[in-house]
Parts: sequence; structure tokens; C-alpha cells
Amino acid sequence: MIRDLLKWVVPGLATVLGGTTLCLAMTAADIADDLATRSAAAMAAGGYDWAELSLDARDLKLTGTTTDQARLNSAIARLSALAGVRSVTSEVTLAPMARPYALVASVDQGVLDLAGAVPDDTTRQRLLRLAGLEQAGLDLRSGMPDRRIWVSGAEFAIDQLQYFDQGEAVLSDLTVSLDGRAKSERAFRDLLIVMRAGAPAGVTLGDVNIVPALVSPYQWNASFDGKRIDISGFVPEDSLAERYRTADVSGAQVATGLTLGSGEPTGFADLSQNLIEQLARLEYGTASITDGQSTLAGAPATLDIAQGIVDTLEPSGTIVVLEPPRIDDYWMSATRQPGGVVVFDGYVPDEATREAFGQRDGADTSYLKLGRGTPERYRSGADFGLDALELMSEGRIALRDNVLTITGTARSGGDYDALLAMVAAGAPQGLVLARAEILAPRAAAWSWSVTKDATGAVALAGLVPDAADAMSLVTKVGNRATNTMTYASGDPDGFIASAETALELLQWLRDGSVTYDGLSWTVAGTANSAIDKGAIEADFVSRQLAAAGWSMAVALPPPVIPQIAPYTWSATRTADGVSLMGHAPNQSFKSYLAVHAGESVVDATELGLGAPDGFVAAATAGLDAVLALDEGEIAFDGANWSLSGRAPSEAQRDAVLTALAAATDSSGWSVDIAAPPPEPVATTPYIWSATKAADGAVTFSGLVPVQSLQRFLVVRAGGNVSDETTIDPTAPPGFANDVLAALGAMAALSEGSASFDGTAWAVSGTLASADAAAAVDAAIAAANTPAAGWILTLAGPPEPAVAPVAETPAEPEPVVEPEPALEPEPAPVAVNPDYAFSVSRAADTAVLSGQVPSDPALRYFAAVSGGDVAALSVADGAPETFLPSAETGLRALLYLTEGQLDFSRGVWSLRGVAADAAARDAVLAAIAADPGEADWTTAIDLPPPPEPAPPPAPVAPVLVDISACAAPIAEFSARNSILFQSGAALIAAESDAALDELVLDLKACPDAVVHIEGHTDADGDETLNLALSVARAEAVVNALVSRGVTPARLYAVGYGEAAPIADNDTAQGKRLNRRIVVTVRPEHY
Repeated sequence: MIRDLLKWVVPGLATVLGGTTLCLAMTAADIADDLATRSAAAMAAGGYDWAELSLDARDLKLTGTTTDQARLNSAIARLSALAGVRSVTSEVTLAPMARPYALVASVDQGVLDLAGAVPDDTTRQRLLRLAGLEQAGLDLRSGMPDRRIWVSGAEFAIDQLQYFDQGEAVLSDLTVSLDGRAKSERAFRDLLIVMRAGAPAGVTLGDVNIVPALVSPYQWNASFDGKRIDISGFVPEDSLAERYRTADVSGAQVATGLTLGSGEPTGFADLSQNLIEQLARLEYGTASITDGQSTLAGAPATLDIAQGIVDTLEPSGTIVVLEPPRIDDYWMSATRQPGGVVVFDGYVPDEATREAFGQRDGADTSYLKLGRGTPERYRSGADFGLDALELMSEGRIALRDNVLTITGTARSGGDYDALLAMVAAGAPQGLVLARAEILAPRAAAWSWSVTKDATGAVALAGLVPDAADAMSLVTKVGNRATNTMTYASGDPDGFIASAETALELLQWLRDGSVTYDGLSWTVAGTANSAIDKGAIEADFVSRQLAAAGWSMAVALPPPVIPQIAPYTWSATRTADGVSLMGHAPNQSFKSYLAVHAGESVVDATELGLGAPDGFVAAATAGLDAVLALDEGEIAFDGANWSLSGRAPSEAQRDAVLTALAAATDSSGWSVDIAAPPPEPVATTPYIWSATKAADGAVTFSGLVPVQSLQRFLVVRAGGNVSDETTIDPTAPPGFANDVLAALGAMAALSEGSASFDGTAWAVSGTLASADAAAAVDAAIAAANTPAAGWILTLAGPPEPAVAPVAETPAEPEPVVEPEPALEPEPAPVAVNPDYAFSVSRAADTAVLSGQVPSDPALRYFAAVSGGDVAALSVADGAPETFLPSAETGLRALLYLTEGQLDFSRGVWSLRGVAADAAARDAVLAAIAADPGEADWTTAIDLPPPPEPAPPPAPVAPVLVDISACAAPIAEFSARNSILFQSGAALIAAESDAALDELVLDLKACPDAVVHIEGHTDADGDETLNLALSVARAEAVVNALVSRGVTPARLYAVGYGEAAPIADNDTAQGKRLNRRIVVTVRPEHY
């Protein structure tokens, strides 16, 4: 039974006990859950949301924070009243209410901090552990919202601080707000992920302001390849990417690879967009921002675009580095100026090229501009041209694309050859030398000559512009030419044509030369024959070379001169003159001896070779010695010289022998000169006088110092002169000027006298006209002796300008100062279009009026015309050819019986009445030969036919026909063919041919009066120039007489420097002023 009991009871008991235990266990859990549910419901129903419950079986523990004990007691009572609650334990903290219930969690550079309200210490410790802090400013406060949700929100807020390097998270009630800067790019991305996931359940996200991580340096970059803009680097916000894509980029694609980052400089967004828009205006380029500095670099298409970009970015302080703009017309030039400065212009590809050009001597590269699009051969072409420019004194090179031009003047002959070699070799490969005009070095003074010797050999020398011109001239000469010409620039206008003319004229010469001295051309030499001499003279005239400033002196070929042995010669002087016998070595010396021997000479010498050495010097000195004797003879018998004769005094004999010894070696001569014993020295004063009769006849008496002055006074006094003066060289100082002034004063008298008694000058007589007193005063004003030292006794109307002097000297008259010499004008005077000049001639009087360019010209015209010049004034503004044309017109007017010469508005006119057709033709011929080549209008009438049975008229001067010789002689004078040795009155040997030509011209009108005028330039003393001009005119007269021209028809007049026809300030003007003027008058001698 027990066994059965055990069999059945034990299992059953176990079953009952196990089921009961299981039932009890299951019931306890349900009871606890139920109790917890009811407790929470009770607290919620009572509004005790601040409380937190915990259940241990049926024991409840109440925690949390509330504001007062009553509420706590009420909560405990409510919980205690619940069925199944065994006990209620309170751990509630009583604290002030917080509204809102806020917790602030902050971080700064990795340091966290907490502040705000917590419901209890447990929660405080929980949050401190989460933040890694031991303490913080957390205060217990009541009023917390749902505890569980609030705590999860607090933990969420604290947890986000791990992503910030500075910022804060604020939990206000159940809303979390975040504000701060991410500590890294990854942290920023993680924050964005968390924000997208949201806050814990029940917690609301409030304001979220998360700044990307701080970047340093803050870099932003953009590049443009002409199609697409790639942007990389940092931006503070994503919206900028879209802003970049919608910027004004002219249709370019925009690609971004940007990273968010803070720390951007001020104005970053606007600045970066501006950089992108300016970048798009370039052909290519880059832009960047690094911290606060922005840059833009690239290539603009034009200068306008470049300037626009600079102007746009300048306010932002952006550094703009732009490549030069692209230049479609790419060129450069360099010009070497006369001072050595080389001015560059155009374009260079870069600064290095500009600096390289600047290293060249004298370089000024300030005008060079940078530009892209450089031609492929730019540098080699520029260097080639600049190397050429280094060899020039002035010039220019220009390079456009691959075309090079070079022009300029070489520095020297060697540089000229080097330049020609460069041009011949050509420009570097790939370049075209389109133009190369290289001039030889500029000559300071241009000269050229061609010379032909007796063998026919021709030598060319001097300057030519280039090798081509030199070859052309050499080719014209032929194989016998010797060429020493060198190259130079600065050749006169028409030089090559003139040189070719010179070569053509050379064919007529047996030997000779044609030279150019920089001012004029001169042809000199000996013709092949008489026919060729005529041919070259005709050629000279037909080419109008005289008008072009050429001069020519061509001689006939000398006759065949026999060899003479023994060689004899003699000169014998008697009271009747000089006889020359024997032989002379050449025609020029023969002519010289004949002229030098004086007017009464019989020349029976013949030309002959074989003269011994020193013959010319000995014969000249011997003839001078004979001429100084009263009578005598110089002779050479082929071996020995002998001199005999009679001298006027022993002193004269000694002077002759001294002069002879000084001129030649006379130690071996046979000399026999007789001389009377010396006479007592005269004690009479040096006197001179001139008397003028009512009929105009003038008688000279007394002493004059030299023969040339004696002759000049005779010529100056006119045709009806009796000269009883003798030569005495002991005249007082200034005698020549005073005697000329006295003669000039006497010319104003109808009759009277002028005299010098050894101490004082006196003029007395009857004035010729009302104006004569002024003429007397003017003449005396030019004297050496002051006007106060002259005794004037003048009668006739008007009253004399100076009161007559009786026994006592007159009060001193005011000294009339000589007119000052004209100073050369510093610069050419402009031509006055209203410049006017006129001369009226009626009967034997002439009246001049208007303007002339100088006082010497005024005096010259007064002397030539013998007219009244009171209405004539000196004024600037005359045309360049005024003087020669005025002289031509004035001389032509003198051929007329009456007439009018006018110059107005640049045109000359001559009208009047000629004595007959021959005189009219002579006048027209003279006008046609005007050396001034002026425009002329002429109206020359003939007198009406005589009335029948006219009453007897006074016999007029016999007129002669000069139509056959007027024009040739005028042309001869214009050619200025008679040349003299420098500073002397000796005619140069090469002028013999010209004198022979003049003799032939004069034979065409053998009865006409001929005036030979001598003129000089203004160099040297005026008095000496006057004497030189007189002596030269007399030398020409003597030369013509020796050639058979009748002496009575020849008049020699010297004007010195008083009648220039050109400017004496230039070499060309001086050459024109040094001249012999030959004029023929229609009057019988």
C-alpha cells in the first residue's frame, strides 16, 4: 500500500507542487507588471510626470524632482492606495521649477562643458560621464518634461559635440538646437548624416547651424581651356556651385569639384563668381583665391578685353597677370636717328625679348608693346635687321610677318660694303627681304672730277652715290678709265646727269678736266682742235650750262713750237716805249710780257722751245728792272744775261738792283746802269688839284701815290680829262680815300675845283643843281679826313649845306659817320611779294625809286645810272635773283633814249624808245641773256620818222649797231670765264682761251664803247677790294689791247665789293660776286 502510495502519491504530489510553483511564478510576474502599469497610470492621472517609479516585487520607489512637499505627499498617497502595493519609498528631490527646462552642452577647441537643469543627481552623473567631465554647472531643477525623452534628448545633444571643434547643443524642453563648426570635413559629413537621420523619438530638432570645418589656407581654383571651366577647392556652402553654373560665362561649361570649408575671406562668394566671369572672357587662363589674395592669369584676345578685366578686378585687389593680347597684324620696327638713338616700335612676344632689344646701343624700347601671335621667324628677322642698323648712321628696319625692309645710310665706306654684302646674301631662311635701300655714308662736302691727259687716259675721282652709278660712268668712259671714285650719299640734285654731261664734253678736249667742287662745275683744258673748241663752246651754250652755274675755260691747242738754239731774248725801253725781241717759251708768258711792258710796246718775240732753266723768272725780273729805268735794255744771248741803261737816280738804281737780286740770281749778270748824282730832297708840300671847266673838261695836276690810282681817277672823271699828275709814293695817310671824296664832291659842281695843299682839302665852285649840296656832303662824309677839316666855298642855289669859309676856318661841321657795313643776316629773309623797284629815264637823266636789298647795291645802281636815288630805299624781302636782273634791266635802259624799268609782284618790265632798230635789238638781246632768268615783259618802240625838212639839230652822239655782239657778250659775262690768280690781278693761264673768245665777240661791233667792270666779294678790306677790282679790270683791258682791240674804246672800272649780285655769306654767293662784267654800248668811241 505504501508502495502503491509511493507509486501514485509521490508522482501526484510532485505534479501538484510543480504546477503550484509554476503558477505562483507566473502570477508574480504578472502581478509586478500589473502593479507597475497601475502605478504609472496613477502618477500620470495625477499629473506627476516629474516622478520616476521603480518596483521591487510589490515595493515602489519614487524618485525625481518636484517643487513642493505637498505634491510629493500626494503622489506617495496615491501610490500607497494602489492594491497590491506593499510599500512606497520616496527619494524625490525638492527643487525650484525650470521653464523652459534647458541643458546647454558646448565645446571649444576640444574642451566640453555642460550647463543647465537636471532632474536629479543620478541624471547629472550620467550626463557628466557621457561628456567625460567630473563636474559641470548642472543644477537640480524641477519641471522636467518626460524624463525618458528628455534624457535621451540630452544624451543626443552631448553626443553631437564630438563632431565640432567649437559650438553648442541646446536641449530646451524636448527641442534640440545645434550651432557650431565641424572639426573636420568627415565630421561635417557625419553631422549631415546624423541630421538627416533625425533626433530620438519624442525629441524635436530645432535650429541647426553647422559650419563646415575651418580650412587654412583657404584655397579655391578655377581653370579655363577655352571651352570648359573647372572649379575646385573650398566653398563655404553648397549653393555656390549652382551660383557658379548660372554665372555669365559666355556659354562655357562649368564643372565643379568643390569641398565645403569655412574660413573663407570676406566677400568670397562675389569675388569667386567675378573671377569665373572674367576668366570666361579670356582665351584660356586660371584664377585662384588663397586666403585673402586672389589672382587671375591668362590670355586675352584683345587689348580692350585685357583692360576691361583689369578695370573690373582692380577694386578687389586681385593680382591680374595677363599674357599679351593676340595681334593679327604683327610687326616691329627700329629707327636709328641722327643722334644715335634707336627708337623701337611695334610688338614683342615677351619681356625677355624687349630687354634683349634694350641691350643694343642707344636703344629706346619704351614704345614696344607685348603681343601674342609672333611670326615664326620673328627673332631671326629682327636680329638680321638690327645687325644691319648697327652699320648705319641713320636708317630704319621694319618686320611685318615674314617680310623685312631695310633703308638707311651707312656709317662708313666699310660699313656700306658690309651692308651691300648682307643684302646680297639675303635674309635668313623663311624671311623675305622685300626692300633694301642702302645709301653710302653722307659726304660733308661733295666733290668729283674727271681728268684726261695728253695720252687720252681718263681718271675718274671723287664721290658717287653707289656702285651702279660708278659702273655707269666708267662704262661711258671705256676701257682706258682709271676709277678711284668712292661712294657717298648727299649728292646734289641731278648730279649723275651732270657727271654724264661732263663726260660728253670731255670728248672735245685733248687734255683737261671737268670738276665739281660742291658748288659749281668747271670745264678747263685744251681742245683737240679749233673745230673742237667751237664744238664744245656750242655744246656749252646749247645745254644752257652757264645759266646752271657752269664755267668753262678751253684753250686752242698750242701751235707747234720749234726748238731754238741759241735761245735769245731782249727787252729795250726808250722814250717811245718798249720793244721785245727774241723768243718766249709759251703764249701765256709772251702775252704776259707784252701786257706787263705797258701800252707802247712792240712785241716781236716768237714762240720757241729750249729756254734754259730759270729763264721765265730771269726775264720777268729783267723786264721789271728795265721798266724801272728811264731807258735801258735787258738781253739774253743764249748763255749770259746783261742789263744796261740809265736810272733817274742812284737811289732808283740801287732799288732796281736790290729788286733784281731778290727776284732772280743775278750774280753772274753783266750790269751797267748809269745814274745822275742825287739831287737835293724836295721840300715842297704834297699837293694835288682838279679843275672842272664849264664844258665838263677836267684837269688833274699835282701828285698821286700810285699809277693804279692815277688811272682810276682819269676813268672816274669821264672822257674829257687832262692828267698832269706825277707819281709820288709819299702821300699822307688816307690820301686815296680823300682824293676820291674830293673827286666825288667836284662831280656835283657845274664848274669848280678840288685841291689839297699838303695840310687841308678844299672844294670850291658852282653847284650843278638844287640837290648838289647834299651830294657834296655825302661824298665828303666818306672821306678819311673829317668833314670839319674841309674848306668848302660853294655858290649857286640852293644855299650851300656848309657855310663858305673865308680867312678863318669855319665852325666844325658835325662829323658824318660812315655808314656801317651791313651785318650778314642770321637767316634767309622771306621774299616780300610787294617788293618794288623802278627807274625812269628821260633825256640824260634817270630817277630811281622803290627798294633795293643793300646799301652797296644802292650805291652801285647810282654809279651805273648816274641818276637820282633820293627815292630809293634799302629794304629786305628782295627775291634771290633781284640784283642780277636789276643790273641787266638798268644797263638795258641806258641803251634807250627814254624809258621805264619796273619790278612789281615778281615780274620785270621794260618799256621805252630805242634810237634805232639796232639799239632795240641790243636791248632785247641783253634782256634775253639775263643771268637772273627772271620773267620779263618788254615794249621797245622806235622813234617816229622825222618830219620833212626839220630844222638843223645838234649833232647827237654817233650810235653804232651792237646787235651782233650784245647777246654773245652778255652770255660771255654770265659765264664768268675770266679767272685770276687768288688775291692778285694776274689773269690765270687757262683764261687765255676765254680772252681770245671775247676778242672775237668784240670784233662783231668794232666801233662800240666797251666797259670792263671788276667786282670782288666782301672778304677783306673794302679799300683793298676796290683797288683789286680796278687792277683786274685794267688787266683785262691790257690783255684785250695785246690781242689787237683798240685801246680808245675800252674803259676799266672797278667797283670792289659795292655791287654784289648774290649773298656774300655763302661760298656760292662769293663765287658769283667775284666777276668781270663786259658790256658794250651803242656809242662810237
